[in-house]
Amino acid sequence: MTKAYCNACGGERNHDILHSEETRWEDDEWHAFGSDTYETLRCCGCEAIKLRHTSYLSVRDDPVVSYFPASISRPRPELFKEPFWVIIGNENRFVGDLLREIYVALQHDLPSLAAMGVRSLLEKIMISKTGDLGSFAKNIAKFQELGYVSRIQRERLETILDAGHAAIHREVTPSKEDLITLVDFVEHIVVTVYLHEMKVSSLKLSVPPRASASKSSHPESGGTGE
Repeated sequence: MTKAYCNACGGERNHDILHSEETRWEDDEWHAFGSDTYETLRCCGCEAIKLRHTSYLSVRDDPVVSYFPASISRPRPELFKEPFWVIIGNENRFVGDLLREIYVALQHDLPSLAAMGVRSLLEKIMISKTGDLGSFAKNIAKFQELGYVSRIQRERLETILDAGHAAIHREVTPSKEDLITLVDFVEHIVVTVYLHEMKVSSLKLSVPPRASASKSSHPESGGTGE
């Protein structure tokens, strides 16, 4: 038995080692040696299967451990786990598709691709609501004018889009903390633009209309109601 991260359970769990293979090597010319260990693991809780590769190299202090499928560093929110396009309509299917690609990039430690995906998704969401006005500045201004974001959110949106631009054109790799900020923001925009709108519309239908205002005087009181 060994400890390993389980994507399904969401944390470190006990795992059975179903199978293990190890290979060793030496390089006399470079005075180096190392090993590769491959283990098939089964979670003792949910019974999910994964492969763990542990690579040891004599010139490194610690071994490098990789999992297949890769460990999820940031779980996908429950709101986005079901087929998202079913909720928001087939015409908005691109939202769920791009979110899925962003989460895959996060899981496999591809920060630049994730940042590019965030920028692409935000751009597509704006254009779907405003039409393509020819520039980011005009699209963002119209997006705010239509009430999808506040002035403060617009400033944050501009910063997020610039971070995606930097990943594409200026070879800037976002840190893990910055990347989480990018993903948090795009999730917030998706919830605000699509889910909140639907829930508020549903709420309007379920709330009964107000009763007519009562008369200013009560018949039994004989007064004027003042």
